[in-house]
Order: sequence, then structure tokens, then C-alpha cells
Amino acid sequence: MDYYDEYSKGHLVLPTVILSHFSELFPSAFDFLVWLYFFENREIAPSEIADKTGKKMSEVNQAIDSLSKFGAMKVTLIEIDGEMETFFDISPAFKHLDELVGSPALNLKAEDKKVQDEGQLKELISMFEAEMGMISPVQMEELRAWLFEDGYDLSLIKQALREAVLNRKVSLNYIKAILRNWKNDGVNSVQAIESRQMEREEAKRKKPQEDFYIPLDGPWNG
Repeated sequence: MDYYDEYSKGHLVLPTVILSHFSELFPSAFDFLVWLYFFENREIAPSEIADKTGKKMSEVNQAIDSLSKFGAMKVTLIEIDGEMETFFDISPAFKHLDELVGSPALNLKAEDKKVQDEGQLKELISMFEAEMGMISPVQMEELRAWLFEDGYDLSLIKQALREAVLNRKVSLNYIKAILRNWKNDGVNSVQAIESRQMEREEAKRKKPQEDFYIPLDGPWNG
């Protein structure tokens, strides 16, 4: 949930991160003070804010105008029963804050993904070092590229390593060639590889055996 949604539901305690982006959200300190009064009480009248702050009504109105122009507040005039009512909405400041720092939920997901990615890379490096010995930083970057740039699934890279081990050709170039061939053939998962192998074995079993006729008489009988 982001700050704007939390505020809209009435659950939000003023986040301290707002102070880190103060100059990007509010025109001045007094404008922020006026904004805070509306944060605490959406129904408060500008005249009441003037009384509480010891400022002139014109100064409070100027602050509201500055907040509106700065994008931290929205002022709406609505006619009710023949009279004009003014509504002050401070939620635009939270929308802007979400744009500046990102939704907390999205940040958490991004952090979780980073941890997951690093875990996959660490696992992959361990597997390759078990077969090849200590690998160099350049080789580590190659493995990272397979995962996060080329988009090869971790299980697919593991399978390619197994193929290389079985063929006694454990090298990054050989494994990369295996991955490239699979990709060109539209194979993007271990399940697809296993299905293709089963199809080949089934085709071999169904292929009729040729009968060879060896004549009894021939030059080999001389």
C-alpha cells in the first residue's frame, strides 16, 4: 500500500520521509505548517488556522494558494444549496511523495527480488566451482549475464552444466553453446528438454528395423 492510499483510508501517520523531501513537496515552512493543519483536521477553516498560528487571514490564504500552485494541495469550490463551499484536499502531496520515493510495497518487492537474484547467482557459482574449480570475476560476470541479461532460467543453466559434465566438456563456451542451441530450438525449460528426449527415445523404439539379406553364394565364400 502506498502513502496516498493509506491517507485516503485514514490509516496514515505522517511519515518522517516527508522531511527528507521537504523542498520538493512544499513551497515554504509556513506553507507546510498550514498543510499540516489540514492533515490533522480536514474540516478546519482557514480562519481557525490564522487564529492558531497568529497570522493574518490573508497570509493563510496566500499559503493555501502557494500549496495549490505547487501541487501539494487541491482546492475545490462546490455549490451546495445555493452556497459555495470550499474543500481542501492535501492528498496530492502524498501522490508526489510516492513518485519521489516509490510505493513501500514496491520497494519491498524490489528488495526481495534483489535478494532472490543474488541467491540464484551464488548457487550457480557454487555449482560451477564444484565442477571447474575456482572461477574468475570475468566468469562470474558471464554467469550473471546468463541469468539477468540473457534471461536463461536457473534450472536450465544447471541442466546445461550437467550435459557438459556428462560429455566431459566443462567450459563456459561449451555450456553457452548448449544454451544457445536450446534457445534456437524453442526449448526454455528442463521439462521441455525431458519431453524432447522422451520423444526421441519413443521415435527410436517405433522405427522399424531393416532386415539385411546376405546371400549364401558370393566372392567371400571362395
